[in-house]
Amino acid sequence: MKKLLVIAAALLIGMQANAQLIFNGGYLHATENLKKTTTLAGQSNTQTGTNVLDGFYAGAKYRISLDGITEGLSLAPGANFSFLFGKEAGIPDALDDAKTTEIALNAPLHVQYLFEITPDFKLEAWAGPTFQYGIYNRTIHGESNPTNIYNLYQEIPVSQNNLGAAIPARNRINLFLGIGLGVEVSELVHVNVGYDFGLLNLTTDANGDIRRGLLRIGLGYNF
Repeated sequence: MKKLLVIAAALLIGMQANAQLIFNGGYLHATENLKKTTTLAGQSNTQTGTNVLDGFYAGAKYRISLDGITEGLSLAPGANFSFLFGKEAGIPDALDDAKTTEIALNAPLHVQYLFEITPDFKLEAWAGPTFQYGIYNRTIHGESNPTNIYNLYQEIPVSQNNLGAAIPARNRINLFLGIGLGVEVSELVHVNVGYDFGLLNLTTDANGDIRRGLLRIGLGYNF
């Protein structure tokens, strides 16, 4: 048992010695595919739509070298905040052309691989999951007045809107599976592009389905 603890401690110290803090941020483009199916008099009707939101993210990750397994391999846990702005298409939520502002906390856990072209230029690839928690949502439907400003993370009862039906709450939690490619220059600067596939349904409506995909173009700096 003592030998196992010594080996584990040695591995941990070695990983910490080869760890690197990277601050990163960039542009986000989110696409939400919306679908809602209703049944009336035995007939099914499916409505579809698309929300498009743009914004940015900023945060940091901690790259931990796994050279002991394979040279160039690393584990990169991190945390960042994302800010998205756009319009609701309105099919599942019945909020046509509503303006939305959203802030979320994201926790990626990526496996990365660096391939050295020259000592100052390396190709990088990464893949892995990202957990997301929605912190803030502000949606304005129509004119900007107190009766038309909503938080979509809460159900909006019919008494509080003029749409004739309650609006189901959005789920705060999402899980993405992402892939990406990039370059590292002079062991300092990163330029990368990636895509995250949303795995969870973002609406609590039993008849609806909202899936989000995220395109990201980022910059990073090693410390």
